[in-house]
Amino acid sequence: MGFNYYEKDGVIVIDIPQRLDASNSQELKDLLAKYVSDKKYKYVMNLSNTEFIDSSGLGAIVSKIAHCRANGGDVKIVVTNERIKEIFNITHLDKVLKEYKTVDEALGSF
Repeated sequence: MGFNYYEKDGVIVIDIPQRLDASNSQELKDLLAKYVSDKKYKYVMNLSNTEFIDSSGLGAIVSKIAHCRANGGDVKIVVTNERIKEIFNITHLDKVLKEYKTVDEALGSF
C-alpha cells in the first residue's frame, strides 16, 4: 500500500491512505520508529483521505506520542471525515491528539 510522506519545516507529514488497518499499520509504526531514531519528533498525520481505521491503525498513530512529547515534539492529526472523527471521539483519542482541518493549519501549530 505505501505511505506518502515528506518533511516540511522540520515536521514529518504522513499522508494516511484510504484504509489504515492491520494490513498496513505495522508499516506506519516502522516509519515512525525510523524517524524517531533519527531524532525527528514532530509529525502531522494527514487522514483527510482516510475512510476506514481500526484499532491497529489507531495504535500505530499513537505508538510514538509519549516519546515525541518527551523530546519537545508532538503528533497532530488532520481529520475531515466525520466517521473518522467519531472514532477518535469514541476512543477519547480526541483528548490526546489535536485535530486540524488542513495540513497547513496543523503545521502552523508547531
